[in-house]
Amino acid sequence: MKILMLGWEYPPHICGGLGVACEGLSTALARFGVEIDFVLPHVFGDENAGHMRLYDSMNGLQSSAAGNSKKENKSSLIQKHILPSLLSPYLNPQSFDELLNFYRARRGEFKIEELPQNLQALFADFGQAGTSQQPYGTNIFQEVSRYAAQVLLLMGKQDFDVIHAHDWMTFPAAVALARVSGKPLVVHVHSLEYDRSGHNMNKEIHEIEALGISQANTVIAVSYYTASVVQKHHNLSSERIRVVHNGVYSKKIVQNYRRRQNFQSKVVLFLGRVTFQKGPDYFVEAAARCIPHIPGVKFIMAGAGDMLNRMMDRVHQLGISDYFHFPGFLKGEELEEIFSIADLYIMPSVSEPFGISALEAINYDTPVIISKQSGVSEVLSHALKVDFWDIDRMSDLIINGLLHDELRADMLAMAREEVKRLKWEASAQKTLEVYRALF
Repeated sequence: MKILMLGWEYPPHICGGLGVACEGLSTALARFGVEIDFVLPHVFGDENAGHMRLYDSMNGLQSSAAGNSKKENKSSLIQKHILPSLLSPYLNPQSFDELLNFYRARRGEFKIEELPQNLQALFADFGQAGTSQQPYGTNIFQEVSRYAAQVLLLMGKQDFDVIHAHDWMTFPAAVALARVSGKPLVVHVHSLEYDRSGHNMNKEIHEIEALGISQANTVIAVSYYTASVVQKHHNLSSERIRVVHNGVYSKKIVQNYRRRQNFQSKVVLFLGRVTFQKGPDYFVEAAARCIPHIPGVKFIMAGAGDMLNRMMDRVHQLGISDYFHFPGFLKGEELEEIFSIADLYIMPSVSEPFGISALEAINYDTPVIISKQSGVSEVLSHALKVDFWDIDRMSDLIINGLLHDELRADMLAMAREEVKRLKWEASAQKTLEVYRALF
C-alpha cells in the first residue's frame, strides 16, 4: 500500500507535537510495509526519514527510503535550491502578517534570534534563509493556496493509494489532489481552531477545516475528546470519525541531569507554546498559591508565544519573580535536561486534543498533573487530573505532589506501566484499519 502524506513539520525541525506525531506514525507504518511519500513545505536535509521518501514541495524528492538514493548529495542540493516556506502549523493570520513584514524588511536574510520573541518558537529552525525568486502570498491563506498549487504540480501524476493530510494547512492541497486523482482522502485532526482560539475562532481557518473534514472519506481524531469537538463544531457524524491515540517511543533517561541540576529545590515545569490553548495563566496563578507552602520551589515556564510577555509581567506583578525561570523555546539536549530535572510536569491546557508532552515527561521519569480537557487524559488513568480553571485544586495537587515523595513515586510507577502500552505500532495498526476500510 502506498500513502501520500502531507505535513508541515518533521523532526528535528519542529515547533510542537505535530512533527513528533508524524515521525512516530510514519515510522511505525513503514515497519508494517506501508510505502510513504511525505511532502513538506521545506526539507532541510538532516531529517531522519530513511523509512520513507521525503519531498520538498518546491524542489521535489530530497531523500529516499529506497536505499536513500540521494543521501550523498542531498545537502548540497538543498543548499543550492533552498526555498523556505513562511508557514508553520502554529501560525495565525496576525503572526503570519508580522513574520511576512519582518521577512520582507530583511529581504529574507535573518537569524532566529532576530525574530520577535513571540515568533521564535514558531520558526525555531528557520535559521539563515536565502532570498527567493518566487513571490510569497500576502497573507497566510494565499500561502496555503500557493502550497496547494505546488503539491498538485509535484504529486498530481504520482501513483498512490490514499492521501493522508495532517492538520488544516494541508487540507486545501489534499482536497484538490483527491479531486484530481480520484483517490480516497483521510484527514488527520491533531488540533482545531477551536482548541487554539476558543470561541474567538478565525472564520477562514474554521472554513478550511470544514472543507477538509467534509470532503474526507474518513477523519482521524487523536482522541475521543477531539472527535467530540469535530462533531460539535463541524457537524460530522461519528460514523466518519476514527480515534487513533498518539503513541510514544521510550527515551534513554540521562540520570546525570538530576545529579548536576542547577536547582537545589523542587522544580515544577510548564513546557509548551505560551498561548491561550496551553493555559499558562492558570499555571502562574496556581504557582503563586504554592510558593508560600514550598520553601525555595522553582517554577519553570519553557516555551514562547503570544502570551509570554504577559506572563512575565504577571509574575512580576505577583512578586514571585525569584521563583520563576523563563528559558524560552527548548529542543534537543536542553529539552531532555529540563524534563529530567523537573519534579512535576503540569499541563493545564484549556483545550488539548492530545498532549504528547505529558507522555514525554513520564518517559523522563517526571510525574505529571494534566488537564481534564485533554486527550491524553483518556489514556493515563492514574495521572492526577484537574479542570484547567480550578486553580485551587491545581495548587493543592502541586503542593501535595512536592511535599510527598512517595506520592510522586507512586504516580510515576503507575503512569510508566500505562505508557508501556502506548506504542506507535498500535497507532499504526489502527491507521492501517482506516486505510483498508476505504477499499
